[in-house]
Amino acid sequence: MHIVTDILQYDKRPCAATIGSFDGVHRGHIAMLGELRAAATAKGLPLMVVTFAIHPRMLFNEGSAPFLLTPTRKKLELLEAAGVDICVLLDFDHAMAAMSAQQFMNKILVERLGVQMLAVGYDHHFGRPAPGEELEQYIEYGKEMGIEVFGTQPFNVDGTVVSSSVVRRALSEGDVAFAARLLGYNYSLSGSVVHGAGIGRVLGFPTANISATDKMQLLPADGVYEVDVCVDGERRQGVMNIGVKPTISGKERTLEVYIVDFNGDIYGNEITVEFVRRLRGEQSFENINALRFQIEVDVARVKRGI
Repeated sequence: MHIVTDILQYDKRPCAATIGSFDGVHRGHIAMLGELRAAATAKGLPLMVVTFAIHPRMLFNEGSAPFLLTPTRKKLELLEAAGVDICVLLDFDHAMAAMSAQQFMNKILVERLGVQMLAVGYDHHFGRPAPGEELEQYIEYGKEMGIEVFGTQPFNVDGTVVSSSVVRRALSEGDVAFAARLLGYNYSLSGSVVHGAGIGRVLGFPTANISATDKMQLLPADGVYEVDVCVDGERRQGVMNIGVKPTISGKERTLEVYIVDFNGDIYGNEITVEFVRRLRGEQSFENINALRFQIEVDVARVKRGI
């Protein structure tokens, strides 16, 4: 996949494109890309995704809470796996945000990128909002510029229309299994292993404390999760706690994972954690022994798959 970071230096050529944040690259995105790919192939055009180096929400609300589903590196990996030929990472700024849809289509899509076919998601709008502007107006703009514009249909899973917002809601409720069905893969996060307080080792379950690589990535609800841990090129079972550890401290929110049957020194390494299911919410126990017993139960459940 060819990645474009500077549209001023891009040698444009005819292509079929779609535009959006593509946060999560979920099953709805994949379905839309499949529809566009079929249309593009029929006309011998490469498939282009126009997205953003920085999510637009961060431009208008710098103090927003973490919400991203996929950091840029992960998003690019998923788009490439989906068969995208060209990915444009727009340097989105206030000047670009002020463009109308018609201006954006003409100045960016046509003049800079050579778009001849444009797929628009069922609920997607771009450019500065104009009253009553819908797909029909985009189609008319396209006719004036030589772009064939068409709309795509929503994609449903278990009766739910898939969107990034719905995935975020599932994760915020701790339902990582449903989020995985919406995404088409297990939700994951990556980070460096840092030193912690060492409480896990005292309990007999040494944990890797994780400092998330992307601080704007959304964390699932506090609780204990079964996870798969990608470490040193291997995939291992793990039990992860997200929360404030109320039995121990009850203060700072931390990310800790116990990697089953693993004793290696991985301080400073980057690991990736994939969420499989939520085992329970975070609890406060009467004492350390009660906490230790519950951790034993959690680990046993993961080992036995129950």
